[in-house]
Amino acid sequence: MKIIKIAHLYYDIMNLYGESGNILALTEALKKQGARYTVTNVTKGDKIDFSKFDIFYIGCGTYDNQIMVLKDILRYKTEIKKIIKKKIFIATGNSYELFGKKINNMEALDCFNFESKTVRDRIVKEQVYKTYILDKPVIGFQNRVSINNNKENHLFEVIDGNADNNKSKFEGVHINNFYGTYTLGPLLIRNPHLLDKIIKDFFIANKYPYKEIKGTPDYKAYDEYIKNFNIK
Repeated sequence: MKIIKIAHLYYDIMNLYGESGNILALTEALKKQGARYTVTNVTKGDKIDFSKFDIFYIGCGTYDNQIMVLKDILRYKTEIKKIIKKKIFIATGNSYELFGKKINNMEALDCFNFESKTVRDRIVKEQVYKTYILDKPVIGFQNRVSINNNKENHLFEVIDGNADNNKSKFEGVHINNFYGTYTLGPLLIRNPHLLDKIIKDFFIANKYPYKEIKGTPDYKAYDEYIKNFNIK
């Protein structure tokens, strides 16, 4: 098995709610599989060779930082659009919006067919979703002041919480190996089933041996939390 290379994009300015915990979750999952890995922190102004990495993660930031990152990452618009079908991309919080067509009428990466905009009322709530890629609910938290008009390729269906906008019942986007959601948590720490699904799919696609590992403290914490909801 080759060394699995993770890029933590804008690690210092898109980490508003401790979202670097998702990197910790990814590396712990790889350790359990006996995999070797590296994590490279990348920020504004750095030169990024996207072809050298297997997994990309970007977290949530303030609006000002989001726009700062948008202006920086647009350098790689063509490259990202080419490789996003092949590489694993995980975007949480408002970084998810970078991959749409526009943010408040500003050009974005145009990987997916939606536009985002700032709204007056802040959205703050615990979230519970179901998803077609798992047989377990996904839990998390949102704290945001923006919505988008995505109408396709949704990652989640809302059980309790907030959708992409107040006219929708769906949230996030999932195409190929891209996972985008407003949900914080950190998402991958609170949802070990989702984390293991992402890792398992990656291992199978690369013909690496994968072993199922259950009953760990993160699974037990998930099971305890999910008891708070009357989920059918």
